[in-house]
Amino acid sequence: MNDKSLGFTLAAAAVALSAAGYLAYRKYRNWRRPTIAILDVDAVVSKSLPGRAAAQYLRTAKNILQRNIEEVKKLHEDNAESPEAIKAINQAESFAQQQSVIYQRKLDEEIQKVIRHAVKVWLGRHKRVKAVIPADNSLGYSPRADITNEIIAEMRRYQTSFPPMPRPRGT
Repeated sequence: MNDKSLGFTLAAAAVALSAAGYLAYRKYRNWRRPTIAILDVDAVVSKSLPGRAAAQYLRTAKNILQRNIEEVKKLHEDNAESPEAIKAINQAESFAQQQSVIYQRKLDEEIQKVIRHAVKVWLGRHKRVKAVIPADNSLGYSPRADITNEIIAEMRRYQTSFPPMPRPRGT
């Protein structure tokens, strides 16, 4: 082997060694950096099975409450201007509004519990990810960081428990 080819071989080995060192450093640096995932909570609520079930449940509950108001109005249609009728109708409307707020709050709590559990399970399978941040709280993110569809798929496994439906008047 002549001196020229030996020098070229040593130079190529030095470049390869430094490149390997640089790649190892980048891999170590990325390994040490915590990874963050992004979750679009609104999309999870609107597209997941538990979220859609909660929305349907709330619509049904509000319909029952509205029918109860209509029945009170029908009971007092003969004397709708009387103070007793006005009071009864106002009470029925107030009760329906309060119940709607209570149902909405309970359903939100239940869906949030299911989302938290699904995220916890997902984090258990993805050890490198250290945090999941709602998309609304980020200034921007790469689409690769979005785990919304994975969480929606995870939520298919869960059963939700909703409060009992309101009873129609007269039952």
